[in-house]
Amino acid sequence: MAIAATWVVNNFATGGTSAASAQAYTVPTTAPSYSRDLILTNSGTVTIWVGLSTAGTVATSVASFQIPTGGSVLLTQCQVPTGAIVSALSGQTATGLLSIGYGSVVSVT
Repeated sequence: MAIAATWVVNNFATGGTSAASAQAYTVPTTAPSYSRDLILTNSGTVTIWVGLSTAGTVATSVASFQIPTGGSVLLTQCQVPTGAIVSALSGQTATGLLSIGYGSVVSVT
């Protein structure tokens, strides 16, 4: 899979000394000019978990998307309501890094 993205968050740090999920991004109530696919990429060295909710930070290690190092989760526009909050958690003492952006090219070969 090839992904090109316009990043809105680069290397959001999560984890470290905190075991709680942290708010990484809020989807605008008025969408950017191109907002078809929201891409969440783990650009760190530890597994992270991400959650999406309109009610606050919800990422947990048992009820969220698990993204291994170098992995990505792709959410199409129909899955991402405006105003939704993306939260993240590493669950480890090491810091996880999350990058978030809108896909401009998604190609599966």
